[in-house]
Amino acid sequence: MAEYMGTKEASEKWGLSQAYITKLCRENKILGAEQDASGSPWRIPKDTKSPAKRKETD
Repeated sequence: MAEYMGTKEASEKWGLSQAYITKLCRENKILGAEQDASGSPWRIPKDTKSPAKRKETD
């Protein structure tokens, strides 16, 4: 059975806002993200990579 994290844990892990993670989940832009019903919490597989394209600043 896969392990999941919520949007709060994903936001802390990836350095993105929780609202942005939720938006990406709704838009099917996070691989494997699912929810039981509209309005219920999102489940994101813990091994999913960050959807953000980060710019490197030197």
